[in-house]
This record gives sequence, structure tokens and C-alpha cells, in this order.
Amino acid sequence: MKSYRLLLIIGLIFTYSVSIAQRPSFSNYKVPLYKGHRAKLRLKGNKLAEMYRTIIKSTYYNSKSMKIWHGATGLNFAGHYCFVYWGCGSNCQDSAVVDLITGIVYPGITASLGYNIKRNSKLIIVNPDGDSTDCAFCKSEYWLWNNIKKKFIKLS
Repeated sequence: MKSYRLLLIIGLIFTYSVSIAQRPSFSNYKVPLYKGHRAKLRLKGNKLAEMYRTIIKSTYYNSKSMKIWHGATGLNFAGHYCFVYWGCGSNCQDSAVVDLITGIVYPGITASLGYNIKRNSKLIIVNPDGDSTDCAFCKSEYWLWNNIKKKFIKLS
């Protein structure tokens, strides 16, 4: 019976270590940082940008209140983008991505428990410390920003 328990524990440790090793890392998706000037926001004709213009402008232009609420603003994602997010109800955040070179706003992805992003990486972790046991929409997900298609692609 003891050997059965030992094998079970070893199996669980191995499974856990393999799952950690397979998680995408920000360092695997590094991009160079943009050094130029920020373009003027292009909101007209973009329904998403027009609907959420206040939060997008505040985050894009580094307002003090956004820094307090959201931490990094301005150039905060994938080398030359500004990742913007806002609440859309209980356990819900929605987002947009603004290109600092063109000022164009693109749709983001929805989360339940927030986002983890880096200035110099095109990886985004949705629901970074998520747990699907109590919440069907809270599992951690890994997405990559596709700079050519200007949209997110789900890794897992």
C-alpha cells in the first residue's frame, strides 16, 4: 500500500512540473520597444473606440488616475501598443489595444480575473491566477498578439 501512495505522489509531482514547464513565458515572446512619438488617437468611425473613448484616452495618454487604477499605461504591451481594459460587470473585464504608431484601436479580449501583460512581450495572460473550480470563466488562458492580423490568437 505504501508503494502505491509513493507512486501516486511521484505521478502528481511529475504532472505538476510538466504543466508548469509547458506554460508560455513572456521571455519566449519578446519584441523590441518602440522609441518614436505616440500617434494621435483615431477614434472616429471605430464603434469600440467611440463607445469607450474616455477610458481609452485616459490610458493611452497616461492620466494619473489610470496609473493608480491600472498601473502601467501608455506603451505597456507588445513593443508599441497600449493595452486598455475596463470593467463590464461582476467578474468581467473587456479590453482594447491601441497601436502607438498609427493611433488605431483594435478589439481586445474579455477576462474574468484581469490580465498580465509586459511592455516588451506579445504574450498576454488572461485570468493570470485563475481557478476553474468555482468559476467556469476563470481559468488562466494564454494569448499572443498577432501584429500582422492585429488580433489575439489563443495558445491554450
